Amino acid sequence: MCTPLLSVLTVIRSAVLIQNWYRFRMARIEMRRRYSLSIFQSIEYADEQDQLQLSNFFTFMLDHFSEIFASPNVSQVVEEGLSLTEFEKKIDVPDSYYGPRLSFPLTINDANALLHAFKSEQLLHARYVLQLLYETRRVLKEMPNITRISTSYSKEITVCGDLHGNLDDLLLIFYKNGLPSEQNPYIFNGDFVDRGKNSMEILIILFAFLLIYPNNLHLNRGNHEDYIMNLRYGFTKEVSRKYKDHGDQILCLLQDVFSWLPLATIINNKILILHGGISDTTDLDFLNALERNKVKDHIHMGESVANETSAGHNLGQYHLILDILWSDPRSQRGCTPNKSRGGGCYFGPDVTAKLLKKYNLKMLIRSHEFKPEGLS
Repeated sequence: MCTPLLSVLTVIRSAVLIQNWYRFRMARIEMRRRYSLSIFQSIEYADEQDQLQLSNFFTFMLDHFSEIFASPNVSQVVEEGLSLTEFEKKIDVPDSYYGPRLSFPLTINDANALLHAFKSEQLLHARYVLQLLYETRRVLKEMPNITRISTSYSKEITVCGDLHGNLDDLLLIFYKNGLPSEQNPYIFNGDFVDRGKNSMEILIILFAFLLIYPNNLHLNRGNHEDYIMNLRYGFTKEVSRKYKDHGDQILCLLQDVFSWLPLATIINNKILILHGGISDTTDLDFLNALERNKVKDHIHMGESVANETSAGHNLGQYHLILDILWSDPRSQRGCTPNKSRGGGCYFGPDVTAKLLKKYNLKMLIRSHEFKPEGLS
């Protein structure tokens, strides 16, 4: 008579045991995941601290002994007076080259050819790379420090965080969300290069779409769009490996292109998008007024270098740039130095609220950090 009841109780006990075991197992997996992320961030931030300190030395050497490092070929490429035809005269494209052959102004067919070539692991010839960078610099120079855009026409816009040289990520974004166009605008929020093996291909694709749709594809500068960071995190080696004959020229022109990247984007006068974050001294009006290409060495202007600056105006520029590219949010109120990264600050919700209120904004969107669960 009791056998069925005992069977039911046994089943219930078994189910409870399995459920408890499953919850315990998932809790352990979650704990290991969080510990792994914490360890990863600690290693990464410690590496960045070392990088910023090392950058001070490189900055001193480059500032005081720049004539030693200068190369006639490199300086010729950076000259403003060069035209696209100059590259054609100086650099031949052999008949054996079967990759994309670009002609300017670029069209969507050129962009599609680049995408197809990079999927097949082809390289774009150095002549076209230099022409593309030259044209990109020309377009970027006409843009403000803070780009203001509207979604009144497209109704929506896609914001993408750090790509870090991972071409598969970019291709997946385009596959799921469509290619950039007048009806499908994008904002790429910095850190296009370093770490991954296809930083050069990512830059070529983004710059190509920028030239085709300058009002619909927008680029913000990240803390890795900097030649000293590129020395440490792989981009310099990638360019030198892929472009042995013209790598120095490409890297030099890229350094200048990076210095002209806009610092932030504002959508519909309500949403501020920048790479790192803000501080309690962030001044959007001042950021919009400074000569951004003159502050190209911000990344390696750590505290020791900045404190030696005689002009307070320059000191403010360095700190403002450092803050928007390197800072991280935290749950505590206030603003404190970001000792984990070695640059920028930790800013609390009150700091964010104050800035949003000051400029009549509704939201701040940033990148710069890996988020296991996505948006935060």
